[in-house]
Amino acid sequence: MKRPKLKKASKRMSCSKRFKIQKKVREHKRKVAKEAKKAGHRKPKRDISIPNDAPFKEDILREAEQRKQMREELKRQQKLERQKEVAKKRKLEDKKADKPERKKKEIKEKKELPKPKPKKTVARNSTRFLCSEANKVIAASDVVLEVLDARDPLGSRCLQAEQAVLQSPNKKLLLVLNKADLVPKDNVEKWLRVLNNELPTIAFKCATQVQEKSLPGGVQRVRPGCIDISKGTVCYGKKSLLRILHDLCPSANEGIKVGLIGFSNVGKSSIINSLKEFRVCNVGALKGTTRIQQDVNIDPQIKMIDSPSLVVSPDNTPVTILMRSVFPREEDDVLIAVKIILKNCNKQQIMLQYNLPDFRNYLEFLDLLARKRGHLKKGGVTDVHGAAFVFLNDWMGARLSYHTPPPAHLKSHISNLQTGAMQKGINRKLLEEDNQSIVKALKSPSPASSIVFHLSHLTNGIIDETEIIEQEPEDSEDEKGGGGVEEEEDDDKDDDGSEEEMTLQLPEALEEQPDLTKEIAKKSVTFDKLGVETDDAYDFNTDFN
Repeated sequence: MKRPKLKKASKRMSCSKRFKIQKKVREHKRKVAKEAKKAGHRKPKRDISIPNDAPFKEDILREAEQRKQMREELKRQQKLERQKEVAKKRKLEDKKADKPERKKKEIKEKKELPKPKPKKTVARNSTRFLCSEANKVIAASDVVLEVLDARDPLGSRCLQAEQAVLQSPNKKLLLVLNKADLVPKDNVEKWLRVLNNELPTIAFKCATQVQEKSLPGGVQRVRPGCIDISKGTVCYGKKSLLRILHDLCPSANEGIKVGLIGFSNVGKSSIINSLKEFRVCNVGALKGTTRIQQDVNIDPQIKMIDSPSLVVSPDNTPVTILMRSVFPREEDDVLIAVKIILKNCNKQQIMLQYNLPDFRNYLEFLDLLARKRGHLKKGGVTDVHGAAFVFLNDWMGARLSYHTPPPAHLKSHISNLQTGAMQKGINRKLLEEDNQSIVKALKSPSPASSIVFHLSHLTNGIIDETEIIEQEPEDSEDEKGGGGVEEEEDDDKDDDGSEEEMTLQLPEALEEQPDLTKEIAKKSVTFDKLGVETDDAYDFNTDFN
């Protein structure tokens, strides 16, 4: 009898159940792909076995074992280094806690210890260095030119420098009356007559607009516009000075060294530039631009030596110290200088120059000048010291025209024998003719527009370096004893340096990272804990794993 076939169960299911299965499958695949992405793509390690027939099998295995030991040793060393860094970090944290007390102890120890005396070095911005440079120029030169300011020739003469030159044998001393165009012609002629009785004097006017050093001699820079620059480019007295220097040369084949000395802002470097017709020396409105001597060859026979300014003695009046000194003075000295200048000038001429009303004293004058120039402080208070500096800058510069008349009776400190020795080899008639032609050609101010200054006397200078007492310029705050704060800051940098802070922050961040990962793991949502309803009739794990 034929056995009847059993009826197979149908595979048909409801749509909701089929869609649920498909959704489960998609979620499972997505989870597997995400875990694989986190783990990264790793190739399975293959155990590369060496066949027995391979040559040098034992040597290869031995080398592999050695490399394995070296890797283990390297890991051990890295572990020890990490432990040392952790110990160092703990020590630094302990130091931070004890830092205030340790600082106090170090400051006390530094105060108790005797400070080492700094080595005395002669700086280029010191009066001692300027004095030594002036002595070198006088010793190295055959002819010394003392440059004088035509506005105050007697005040720009240095008694000690002239005596040092006159005492040395076989040296010539000549006077150069520079800035002759800033003084009325009558006053220049009077001073030339007075000074020529003592030493040979040449009237001179520098060329303020000279060519740059890089330009050739024949090429002139083209300047646009219709500006008259003839007054600045013309030099007066050049031919006369060069002729006298050539006459003093021993022979046509032998040359001479000519040194220039004088106080600040008399125009020593400008004279060299005018004779050379190039800007070979630095020239500036600030006093003390030249700090070291400089040799310049004018021609094959004449070599000129530019020198720093002479050192002014503190025994002079405040006006002389401010006008002739290189380094700035105190504010009180400025007020005293303004007081002395106004006392020895005509008040009406000062009022006309600045267009000011009548004033009773120098403080009222400075107050009026400050209000006119706009030098006011907070609250509308006038800046008297600022106005004093403005007035002195105008007085020492070319903005204000002033002149000192020559004295009626001048007591000379030069003997007749010395005067004859200095004038030997110089044609006095030619010199007088040259001076007269120079004065006539100058474009000088009128006597009415020039202020008469009735204070003129020789300026005392310092030639011997041993006589300089507290004449050094004020040191900067860094060079003074204010290094204690900086030393403490350096100690702070050593203890809490930026580099060490970076090295300390990295391990701390690494140590805190596991805690952060735990918190993130707690907050993260897994697919296994999703509240999804499942059918008991369908086992997802057994069917799809």
